[in-house]
Amino acid sequence: MTGGGVVREDILKRYPKDRYVCFSVGPRDQSFGGGQLPTVLQGVPFQIRPLEATPRLRGARFYLPVLRALGFRVLAPWRIRQAVGFGRRHRIDLVWADLQGEALLIAAQVAQSLGVPLVGSLWDDPEGWLRDGGYDRLARRLLWKRFRQALRQAWHLSTAGEAMQEAYEKEYGIKSVILRHGFDRPVFPTKMPRDANGIIIGFVGNAYGPDAWQAFLAAAAQINAGARTPRIKVRAFGPGVPYRSPGVEMEDRGWQPTEAMLQEIAKTDFCYLPYWFEPQKRRHVELSFPNKFETYLAAGRPVLFHGPAYAGIAQTIRQYGVGLCVHSLDEAEITGAVERLILDNSLKESCSRAALAAFHAEFNATKMIANFAELIGIDPDMLLPEKVSSLR
Repeated sequence: MTGGGVVREDILKRYPKDRYVCFSVGPRDQSFGGGQLPTVLQGVPFQIRPLEATPRLRGARFYLPVLRALGFRVLAPWRIRQAVGFGRRHRIDLVWADLQGEALLIAAQVAQSLGVPLVGSLWDDPEGWLRDGGYDRLARRLLWKRFRQALRQAWHLSTAGEAMQEAYEKEYGIKSVILRHGFDRPVFPTKMPRDANGIIIGFVGNAYGPDAWQAFLAAAAQINAGARTPRIKVRAFGPGVPYRSPGVEMEDRGWQPTEAMLQEIAKTDFCYLPYWFEPQKRRHVELSFPNKFETYLAAGRPVLFHGPAYAGIAQTIRQYGVGLCVHSLDEAEITGAVERLILDNSLKESCSRAALAAFHAEFNATKMIANFAELIGIDPDMLLPEKVSSLR
C-alpha cells in the first residue's frame, strides 16, 4: 500500500463509520486493494466508478491512450454528476481528496458543485507520477491543469514532508500541514540485537532505487567475502525480496501484522533506506517522504540512507541523528558506512536512542491525528468516537 493509503486507512480506523463515505474513480481492480475492501470501508457507503477501463487484451499499450482519452473527456463529466449526487444523498460537508491521478479530474468540480470545501492531500509531486504513469501528452496536460485548479481552490492542503511543504510554499505560495504516517507506540528493544548467524539488515515495503540496491548488495557481498565482520544478510518485510545477490542471503518475511512486524524489525541491527540516483528522478527524490522511515523509527532502529544528498529524507536523518547517509554508488563509501554501523556499538546505540526520541517528538500516531485535525479544521479531540457527532 502507498504511503497515502496507509495514512488514510489509519486515520479512518479512528473515525466513526457513520461520518464518512467514499467515491473512487480508480481502476476497479486496483481500488481498495484489488477489490478487497479494507476494514475501514466495510459498512461504509461507497461507489467505485472508474474513469478508464483496465485493458486485458494483447496490444493494450496501443489502445490504452484511446481508452484514457474517452474516460478523461467523455466519462469525467458523468462521473462528476454521479459523485455530486452521491454526496448530496449523504449530505457531506467536506471533500477530502488525493490530488493525484484520476481523482484530479473530478475532485475540485465535485466540491464546487456541492458548495463544500475541498481539502487536498499531496503525497507525491506530479512530475513523478505523470512521467511514470504512462499518460500521453494530452492526458498529462489535462491533469496538470486540474492539479493547478485544485491547488487554487483547496481550502486546506497537506504535504508529505518538510521538503515538499517548503517547495510548495515557495513555488505556489501555499501553506500546508504535514500529514504522514505514525504508529501508536514504538517497540523498545531490551538490548542491541545480535543474531547468532550474523548481521541482520532490515528492509520494509516496496523496493525502489535499483541502482542503489545493486551497489549496496555488491558492497555487502564484498564485506561478506572479506570476513572482517559477522556475515551480513538482508531481511525484507513486504511484497517480496526486491533484489538478490549471490554473496548476500535475502530473507523474505512478507507482510505481517503491524505489531509482529515491528517486533521483528526491532531485532535487526539496522535498516536500509535506498533512493534513486537517476537524474530524471531528482524532483521526486527531493520532495517525497518514504513511509518506511516511520516504521524504522518505531522499531528503534538506526537507518542507513543510500541516495543523493539532495533528498529531503536525508535532511531529516541528519536533523534527528538517527543514522548514516551514503550519497554515492562507490563501493568503498558504502562499505565504510555499513562497517561503521556493524562495528561501532556506541554509534548504533546513539542512533537507536535518537530514533525513539524522533518517534516521540514527531513521527507518531498522535501527531498524525493532530495534523489531520488541523487539515480538516477541527479540534483533535473531535476525532474521539464519542465526540465526532458534534461535527455536524
